[in-house]
Amino acid sequence: MRKSIIIIFFTLLIACSTRLSVSEIEDDLGPSLINDIAEYANLNKSDIILNSFDLVYDEGNSYSGILNTTYDGMQQTFSVELLYDGETYLYEWELINEK
Repeated sequence: MRKSIIIIFFTLLIACSTRLSVSEIEDDLGPSLINDIAEYANLNKSDIILNSFDLVYDEGNSYSGILNTTYDGMQQTFSVELLYDGETYLYEWELINEK
């Protein structure tokens, strides 16, 4: 019985440690968001500058955040909703401000 508890503990420990931290998700997902936005707006991704991307863990697999970019001298702010299961990202973004 004790061995099975130890095995379960280590399995859970390994499974939990493979998830990315919030800052790792920001670093990993930021460029993908820029690519997605550029594709949606039919722009060259190199013309969009990623100023900042800040995520907050909500609960479960849910995160929310703010993405700030610059394009053609204008600053854009996007809201980002993210689901992350440890392997796959599912996200939605919305332009909420441009100045």
